[in-house]
Amino acid sequence: MPKKKREQVGFYTEDELQPLQNRNVQIPSLSHVCIGREVPLENIGTGVVLHPFCKIIGDKTKIYSKAQVGLRGPVTLENSIVGKESVIGSQGPVTLVDTVTGPKTVLGSGVAESAVFLGKETDINDFSTGLGFRTRKGSLYEEDSSSAQHTDTKMTILFPWVTLGSNINFCDLMLTGGVGPNLGDFTEVGSGTIHFNFTIRGDKATASLLGNVPEGVFLRKERLFIGGNNSLLGPLQADFGTLTAAGIRAAGVLKNGLNLGRGLPLGHTDYDPRIFSRSKEVIGQQVHYIGQLAALYHWYREIRFQLAQSNPELLELYQAGQKMVVLNIMERIAQVGRFVEALESSIHILNQQALPPRHAIEEQQALLDHWPRLKEHLENYEQHFWEIPSLLSNALEESAAQHSPHYTQIVQNLSEDSARVGKSWLDSIVHRCEIFFKSELKIEHPRDDK
Repeated sequence: MPKKKREQVGFYTEDELQPLQNRNVQIPSLSHVCIGREVPLENIGTGVVLHPFCKIIGDKTKIYSKAQVGLRGPVTLENSIVGKESVIGSQGPVTLVDTVTGPKTVLGSGVAESAVFLGKETDINDFSTGLGFRTRKGSLYEEDSSSAQHTDTKMTILFPWVTLGSNINFCDLMLTGGVGPNLGDFTEVGSGTIHFNFTIRGDKATASLLGNVPEGVFLRKERLFIGGNNSLLGPLQADFGTLTAAGIRAAGVLKNGLNLGRGLPLGHTDYDPRIFSRSKEVIGQQVHYIGQLAALYHWYREIRFQLAQSNPELLELYQAGQKMVVLNIMERIAQVGRFVEALESSIHILNQQALPPRHAIEEQQALLDHWPRLKEHLENYEQHFWEIPSLLSNALEESAAQHSPHYTQIVQNLSEDSARVGKSWLDSIVHRCEIFFKSELKIEHPRDDK
């Protein structure tokens, strides 16, 4: 691009980019790289390679040392952070908007918006995302989690090592489980699987929990295996050790062991989508899910932040990850709110029936009446917190001294006693989120933990 035109459209000139090359930033073709003047040049680290047809804009954009941008196709970075030794565009064009990648993240070809990848700690898996990825708002890929070709996630949290196959649509769920990056050790979702997060009524109070946070964060629970071409109907819950056959329809609760799915009866039935059913069960599941997210929020605040206290770059990464957890919390509260608002119409229609179902009407009315206070309680997730047990905090410090900088090794090498105490601590956070729903409404969660 000519110098005058660069100045007119707000990009540094080639002469102004020359100091980058003096700092060992490799730009093979200065005329084919555009960097907005709002981007501080000091935000581009030593040893970075900016291949032709990179567009770097936004004052929050930062590229850490030895990252490669645009390896095999044009890349646009907008208010995004690229971690050390990351490869952006390993298979083709990439666009990142308000996205953060941790060290050694490898993004193939696609688009990420308001998402976070915590990076790679091993080289067993070659990539974080493959060809044609779409990683949308609220997606959080923790260490060594990945998705293959043509995957779409939104408001989705993948714990370490969780792997999605190809041609997958996974929105509004959390996947945990697994003990390592080797074959047979990590939670896996087969190609062609879809999580259906809209109901026939049009609501999205459908978030699904596969595994759980209080046990899953310690990286020592059985993996889950979701077979290829599965139809997962949210809201769904799955135990650790859940396995599903290929090509099934799954709903409700999946248990440890092989699940063979369920079919639909043939024929036709009268159905009014304006009438809501199972309302207390659905809301109970979503409140439980929000409690799980609250536990993960505090895990970041008390555990990950402690590990990163002397590493500003790592702290920045974990803070971005926690932000994704917060986006998920607020999304779930909003979707429950929409569900509850629709109950008013449902109650009206039920009251017009010849024999109104009084129990269903009373239940839905109670949910409507109590929603403002329940909403306020859920939004107060930061306060649903007991102090971290000293046994866990001390064990974390000892493990970090031996196994830093690898987060997964630090956590896996915590003692069983500290993991047990930590689970109880996180369970208490989940319980505090649920307590209003359980006590004030006298409604028990359908899968209340013993």
